[in-house]
Amino acid sequence: MQDLAAHFPDLEILEMVGAGGMGVVYKARQPKLDRSIALKILHASDDPAFEERFHREARVLARLNHPNIVAVFDFGTAGPFHYLVMEYVDGVNLRQAMQTGRFSPAEALTLVQEMCAALKAAHDEGILHRDIKPENILLDSRGSLKIADFGIAKILGPKNRDDLTLTRQHSVLGSPQYMAPEQIESPDDVDQRADIYSLGVVFYELLTGELPMGRFAAPSKKNDVDARIDEIVFRTLEKEREARFQSAEEMSHSMDTLSEIPALPPASFDGSEPGVARFATLSSILTGISVPIVIFCLTAFWSVRVVSSNDPEPEVNSVLLILSILLVILTIVTPPAGFFLGSHALREIRNSNGRKGGLSRGTFAFLTWPIFISVALVSAFLPGPMDMMLGALILLAGFMAFCWALVPPVRRWARNEAKSLGSALGRYLLVMGIFFLLALTLPVLLKSMGVP
Repeated sequence: MQDLAAHFPDLEILEMVGAGGMGVVYKARQPKLDRSIALKILHASDDPAFEERFHREARVLARLNHPNIVAVFDFGTAGPFHYLVMEYVDGVNLRQAMQTGRFSPAEALTLVQEMCAALKAAHDEGILHRDIKPENILLDSRGSLKIADFGIAKILGPKNRDDLTLTRQHSVLGSPQYMAPEQIESPDDVDQRADIYSLGVVFYELLTGELPMGRFAAPSKKNDVDARIDEIVFRTLEKEREARFQSAEEMSHSMDTLSEIPALPPASFDGSEPGVARFATLSSILTGISVPIVIFCLTAFWSVRVVSSNDPEPEVNSVLLILSILLVILTIVTPPAGFFLGSHALREIRNSNGRKGGLSRGTFAFLTWPIFISVALVSAFLPGPMDMMLGALILLAGFMAFCWALVPPVRRWARNEAKSLGSALGRYLLVMGIFFLLALTLPVLLKSMGVP
């Protein structure tokens, strides 16, 4: 520290308090003002644009004035050192606080509200943080929250950005677990919604003590949390930034409304996975019942027509008549009921980001009758009469083709891996077009082969 102190004669360098991918932080004292400050020495960069970018961005950071943001008092260059003189926060970072004990849901909400206020103030000035994580969130001795290192990632520039995802012994340089997907894939194409995603990761970790990795459970499954918070957390963690909260203010407002409406009971937080979507089982049962009922009714109707043609005045059995009416009602009711309940189950699975069960049951209920009706339309296209075996093979091929067209896209949509069902519609129209062309060309093909 002696070499460093020689370049800062107006400061008393006391101790190093932190080191990371962006620089080293020292606790220092300004004797003239009789106050403690934090002196941040940024890592040297070989980027030729660094000097100009440092002064430009540092001036912007110095304009930030918010009680939940670590203030920048001064900046400059002293010898080989590029430095920021910042407010000193006498306390711990959020990571250290979480290691001493879990925060209550009410405490977590309060902290996240303060983070939202800080992010709003910075975003209104056009400043992104780009590295929201517990290590950059400070709690002073009075419990007040302050976010540090706003805009530092932009100052360091793209050549140093990869370093933010590395980890060294005794110093954390950053973690991709807190970065939005677009921040990893296209680091130059990010906006304030990347900070909101990172805040969502911190929010989830505050509520559950875990990171939202893979198919993660809702917070209310992990802790005694109001179930409405699940929706807020899931929305911040959407893969597509268009589906997230569009601003920190919008996210804060959604949490404000929690106090205006009676709380929902939390789900069981025994660590189990989310349950099955409502109506998934019922919809599959109704659809499964509807298939043999419809087949039976169609067969019976055909038989009655044959009998009626031979006996114009058949004897009517009242019991059979009542059963027939009941079967007709079931034939009319069960297919659409299974379809609509299946669609409801799939939407519920999508809203849970694919974490709820019942996907196969919901898909079966939602697609069975659309596929059967499509196969029936294909059979109507086919020229007749034709060999029964050939007709059966064509219908089987049609059934398999429509399953290929509809089932995978619908399952991806239900798992929230696709924005819409557009791919399902495109594949469906492709299959329908192929069979329409087959219907037009089949008579010519059969005739050329000498098949009557």
